[in-house]
Amino acid sequence: MKIQKLSTVFRNKLLKVSAIILLCAILLIFIAVNVVVRLSTTQMLKSQIQQITDGVSYHSETVFNSPNFYLSTKPDNINQEMLEQEFSMFLATNWYYIDQNGEVLFTNDETMREKNASADPELAQFAEYYTGNIREFNSVQVILPKDFQSRNWKKLVICRYGTDSFVVLKYEPEQYYHMLDDFVDSICNFESVGTGGSNLILRQDGKIISPEKGARGELHFQTESLDVTNLLSLSKDKELFLLKLNGTAFYAMYAQADGYYVVSMIPRAEVIGSLTAIMLITAVMVLLLLAVIFIRINHLTKRLIVKNIETVNNGLSEITSGNLDTEINVRDNVEFNQLSDGINATVSSLKGYIQRESERFEQELELARSIQNSAMPNVFPPFPERHDIDIFASMKPAKQVGGDFYDFFFTDDAQLVFLTADVSDKGIPAAMFMMKAKTIIKSLAQSRLSIENVISSANRILCEDNSADMFVTLWIGMLNTETGELAYINAGHCKPLLRRAGGEFDYLPGRADFVVASEEDAPYHSKSLTLKQGDALFLYTDGVTEAVNTDDALFGEEKLKNALNAERAETAGEICARAVAELSSYAQNAAQSDDITMLAVVYHGGVVREKITVDAELAKLEPVFAFIEAQFTQCGFDKDAVMEMGIIADEICSNIVFYAYPEEKGKLTVQFTFNPATEEAALVFIDNGVPFNPLNAPAPNLDNPEERREGGLGIFLVRRYSDRLQYEYTKKQNTLKIIKKRK
Repeated sequence: MKIQKLSTVFRNKLLKVSAIILLCAILLIFIAVNVVVRLSTTQMLKSQIQQITDGVSYHSETVFNSPNFYLSTKPDNINQEMLEQEFSMFLATNWYYIDQNGEVLFTNDETMREKNASADPELAQFAEYYTGNIREFNSVQVILPKDFQSRNWKKLVICRYGTDSFVVLKYEPEQYYHMLDDFVDSICNFESVGTGGSNLILRQDGKIISPEKGARGELHFQTESLDVTNLLSLSKDKELFLLKLNGTAFYAMYAQADGYYVVSMIPRAEVIGSLTAIMLITAVMVLLLLAVIFIRINHLTKRLIVKNIETVNNGLSEITSGNLDTEINVRDNVEFNQLSDGINATVSSLKGYIQRESERFEQELELARSIQNSAMPNVFPPFPERHDIDIFASMKPAKQVGGDFYDFFFTDDAQLVFLTADVSDKGIPAAMFMMKAKTIIKSLAQSRLSIENVISSANRILCEDNSADMFVTLWIGMLNTETGELAYINAGHCKPLLRRAGGEFDYLPGRADFVVASEEDAPYHSKSLTLKQGDALFLYTDGVTEAVNTDDALFGEEKLKNALNAERAETAGEICARAVAELSSYAQNAAQSDDITMLAVVYHGGVVREKITVDAELAKLEPVFAFIEAQFTQCGFDKDAVMEMGIIADEICSNIVFYAYPEEKGKLTVQFTFNPATEEAALVFIDNGVPFNPLNAPAPNLDNPEERREGGLGIFLVRRYSDRLQYEYTKKQNTLKIIKKRK
C-alpha cells in the first residue's frame, strides 16, 4: 500500500466527502420532492374521489327513496295481480309484501310466498321494521364493500305500505345499474384533474358510465371499459398507485361507491414535470458551495496543521527510534505549543518509567514462574507408597512463564486423573488462563464427575468472559488403577504414544474433539482402553513435535516415536528423559519457540478381581465360603484374618438368605478384589432383595447381656472384623462392601 502525505490524503478525503455530501443532498432533495408530490397528489385525488362518491350516494338515495312516495297510501283491496302492476314501475328483481308479523303475503318470488321473512337472510335483517321497533317509513341499504367485492350483492329497499304492512324491493346488479346509470352518467362530465387527468365511474364489470362517451373528449382512453381485476390488484382502496393507459402513466386512486368504482387519475409526467429542474438547480448550488468550502479548508489545513505535524512527526521519529533526548519545539499556536511541551514531558517521564518497570517486570516474571511451577506437581516419585503406578512429568516454558501445563492427582484410592494441556497464547496472559483452566478442571474432576461432564463443564465455565478469545487443547485421562480401565478425551491435542508391555510406542488412533473454551456448546465424547501390567503412555504438547533446529526443520511426530523406541526406558522418568535428550540433541543451539511439556505413565497393575454367583439358599452357601477362604489365603492374609472374613461372610449371607427375598428366591453375588499397592482386599455382597442398610442397625448392649434384645450381635462382629464398611442401594440392588487390610 502506497503511503501518501497528509495534505494529499486530506485533500482526497475531503474531495470524497464533498462528493458524498453532494450525492446525499441530491438524493434527499429527490426523496423530499417525491414525497411531497405523492402526498399532494394523494390528497388531491382523495378530494376528487370523495366529491364523486358523494354524488353517487346522493343519486342512489334519491332514486331508491322514490318508492316511498308512491307507496304512502295502501289500496283497500290487495291482491297479487294488482301489486304486480303497481310494483312493475320500480323495476325491482323481486318484491315482497310483508305484514307486521313478518309474513310474506304477496311476492313475485315463488320460493318465499306465504313464508315468514326470517326464512330469507336478506329479508330477516328488516325484522325490527316488522315488529315496530323502528318507526321510519323507509330504508335504503348501502352496498357493503365486502359484499360488493365478492360480487354477491343486492340493493335492498324497504318502504312502509300503509300503517300495518311493508314492501321490500330487491335489486340484482343488472336492475340496480338499469335504475341508476342514467342518473350518474353525467357526474364526471365537467370534472377534470389537473390539465390532463380525469375522473371515472365504472360498473363492477369495468364498463365506464361517467363521463358519457360523447363528453370524454381528448382523454387518454377511448375504450368503453377498464380491466377492474387489474385495477384492484395494483393497490388498496384509496391508496395511490401507478396506472398505465394507452402507453401513458397515471397516478391513480380508486374507491367503491355504492355499487360503482370511482377512479381519479392524473398523468405522472404532469405531477413530476418540475422535479428534474428543481433537482438540477439545487445540485448546481450545492456543488458551487462545496467547491468554495473545499478550497478554503484545504488551504487552511495545509498552512496551520500539515506543516506543524510534519515537524512534530520528524521529532517523534527520532524518539521512537530510541533517541529519548530529542525535544519537540513547535510554537506557532497554543495547541502545538501544548503538544510540544506534553511530548517532551512524556518522554522525560517515560525514560524514568522504563527503567523502573524493567526492574519490576523482571521481579514479577520470576515470581510468576515460581507460582506457576508450584501449582504443578513437581516432586517425584509423587506416590512413593504406591506400587501400581509410576508417573513423571516436566515443563520447560519458552518464556519465563508459559501456557502449557500438566497435572495428575487421585480422586479416590483407585481413580487417577492425569492430563497435559496447551493454552493458545504465550507469556503472562496464557499463564493466567492456564492457572484458571487447571483449577477448574481439577475441582470438577475431584467432584467425581464423569470425564465427559468434567470437560463439558470446564468448557462452559472457561467460555464465560473469555474476552481474550483464548482456548485450550488438552488430553485428559481417568485411570482406574485397580482394573486398568482408562477413559480419556482428546480436545484438539496432540495424539499420545502408547506402548504395550513388551512392545513399542505407537500413536494412539482416533479423531480429536473440539478445543476447550472456544464454543460453549461443543460436544465431547470419551474413549476408553484397558491398560495391562507394564503398559506405558506418553503425553506431550506441540512444543515437542514443533521444536526446530538451526535450519528451521521441525522435529516431528516420527522422530519422537523413533526416539522413544530407540532405547527401551522402563520407568516414567526414563521415558521423559529420553525424549528431552533427543530434543536437545536435535535443536542444538536453536531458540526454543514454544513451551515443551511431557508426561509419562507406566501402569504396573496388580489388582486381583474374582466373583461367584449362587442361589440365595442355605444349601448353596458352601461354595461361597470356600471361594472367600481361597481368595484371602492366596493373597497372603493370615489365618486369623481368613477366619474373621469367614464369620463376616456367614453373617451377611445368612441375612440375605432369610430376609432379602421374603416372597421368591433370588441370587447372591460375591466379588473379591485385592490391590497390592494399598494392601487392601474388598469383599462385596450384592443382592436384588429388600433394601436393608446394616450400617443403620443399632449397636448391641454388651454391658448387660441379660437385657440385650435378640439380634444385632452379627452386625457387631461384621463391624469389628472389618477395616471399613460401605453400603449403597442403587438400581434395585443392595451392595455391601467390606474392606480388609493385609497385615
